[in-house]
Amino acid sequence: MKFEYIPKTHARQAFEYVDAEDEFYSFVEEFNIVGVHWSEPTMISATYFRRLLEEGSSARARGYRKGYNAESDEHSTDMHDFYTSLLDHGAMWKLRNGSVICTAMPYGNEKSICDSFRALIDKFDYPMSIRFRFLEDRYRYRPNGDHMIVIYCDSSQDEFDPTCSDEEIRRKAFRHSSAEALRYQTIGNSFIRDRYVSEYAKRRARGRCQLCGSLAPFIDQYGHPYLESHHVIWLADGGSDSVDNVVALCPNCHRKMHSLNLEEDVQTLLRVVSSMN
Repeated sequence: MKFEYIPKTHARQAFEYVDAEDEFYSFVEEFNIVGVHWSEPTMISATYFRRLLEEGSSARARGYRKGYNAESDEHSTDMHDFYTSLLDHGAMWKLRNGSVICTAMPYGNEKSICDSFRALIDKFDYPMSIRFRFLEDRYRYRPNGDHMIVIYCDSSQDEFDPTCSDEEIRRKAFRHSSAEALRYQTIGNSFIRDRYVSEYAKRRARGRCQLCGSLAPFIDQYGHPYLESHHVIWLADGGSDSVDNVVALCPNCHRKMHSLNLEEDVQTLLRVVSSMN
């Protein structure tokens, strides 16, 4: 899929779909967008749509499919049933890190849109990592539709494999920490914590508590020193679930941080993660 370059100014002149430039550029800047492909995904196959969300702009369309009336990944009726209820006024966006997201402005109330998204997931057997959420009206760059939504791949839902190599853990932890990563931050009142970020912090510590410097108290079932991950700036206080904010502590220091959270200890840990990244 080819993505059009987004000019830094005068989007209304460049794109017929843009009515409100301020809202358009708020969306582009806050989501780190560098390219757009308009009027999708209702003309591409469901499998290609999934690959674009999961693999990003490097995903390539495949050839014609047998038994599908000579349809191809780039010319398909797979998604047509979801046009009005979910994908109306859709567009595919390329982010600066190469990821791809989809926005749409469907008609209907929130419940009907949620039901349509669930039907899409069920019909094409998409994994739980394919998510959607409603966007604020301050991003609505055109008046169409009753709501603006974004559909994306939540990389934090990758199935965790504790036997991954150190390099694979590092790669996934940094990808999941990306500023462009879209993911649900809460389920009810509980924050989602990315297991790859947590595991990377522990391996990065090389078996020693990053506050007191003591060795891990024992070796776990996977042969790794037992340490506990800790968010230096707590998630409830706006801290990020990223490699820049997670350290590995022994159980005693971890309990100390949650009981006292002394400012001198916070500053020590912030210096630690800053020096290691």
